[in-house]
Amino acid sequence: MFKIAGLTDTERFNGIDLTGGMSNWLMPYGLVEEWSGNLGSGVLKLSASAASLHGLSCSECGLLTVTRRYDQRDRSSVLELFEKAATKASSFCFSTTIICETQPQISRPVFCMGRSIDSGKTCPDSIVGIFIFPNVH
Repeated sequence: MFKIAGLTDTERFNGIDLTGGMSNWLMPYGLVEEWSGNLGSGVLKLSASAASLHGLSCSECGLLTVTRRYDQRDRSSVLELFEKAATKASSFCFSTTIICETQPQISRPVFCMGRSIDSGKTCPDSIVGIFIFPNVH
């Protein structure tokens, strides 16, 4: 994915609390939000900001709920990454586009980096990572 566009510092993340963590430092470039997941239940926990930017009303949801917001061409690849991470402790990354459900012509790029955590069991039981929402429009 390649994109270049105009930049406004605050307009892009209207209504989102940007006072914590690295947000102030990263504001001109985008927003970084942590997420975690339970591989046994398939439930992901997103920050309120990440959920909002994904167009979700709840910060706890299933992996399929999140991936349904992504560009249809990328969904199976994203699911495959999570599936591989669930079978062996590993790191992964991807980039895609979040498509607005009510206005499909509106989209937002997102980058994701994550890793599954080996707790000494046969398969990893949890996964953690970050979403990066670039400040482009």
